[in-house]
Amino acid sequence: MQAVKDGIGSAKKWLGNFMFGTAVLVLVALLGLIVFRMGWVNWIDNYEIPYSFDSRTGKITRISHTGYVITPPLLVSVHSVDGRPMQVCISAIQRVLNCKLVEFDPKGLELFLQWHGRANYTNEGGTREQPTVFNQTLMAYAYDGSGNNYPFLHVIRELKPNEVQQNPIMVPR
Repeated sequence: MQAVKDGIGSAKKWLGNFMFGTAVLVLVALLGLIVFRMGWVNWIDNYEIPYSFDSRTGKITRISHTGYVITPPLLVSVHSVDGRPMQVCISAIQRVLNCKLVEFDPKGLELFLQWHGRANYTNEGGTREQPTVFNQTLMAYAYDGSGNNYPFLHVIRELKPNEVQQNPIMVPR
């Protein structure tokens, strides 16, 4: 009878060790997956024009696809430029004087980065009253009076005052 109890006790001990080992393995794998996702994986939306900067060589390379991009952390940085059309407007005292519908042209990415440096150029969070830096930059080139054409800017069309998209009024809570 004692031999059966010892067998059951050792089976319980083995099962407990097995469960503990499995739990530790799952936690280590989960932690490794989180570290991998945070350090090596970047997400690029379908409207963004992605590029990478390799800090070892100083080379900027255009990435040909959107979605997940896997790069080594600290060695390669992934950045993007917003490729969606946007309004750039000149206004005064809440009256729109002139607006254009423009978009970033990926053909001029290298020249744009030479002139403005590498960063994430996005139009997220801007309003007509407080445009983003990227919106202001494109507006400066769209309304440049020199008549130059810039390879990174495509003016889709000039908007009439009744075609200007109005920003929604934000009501404080």
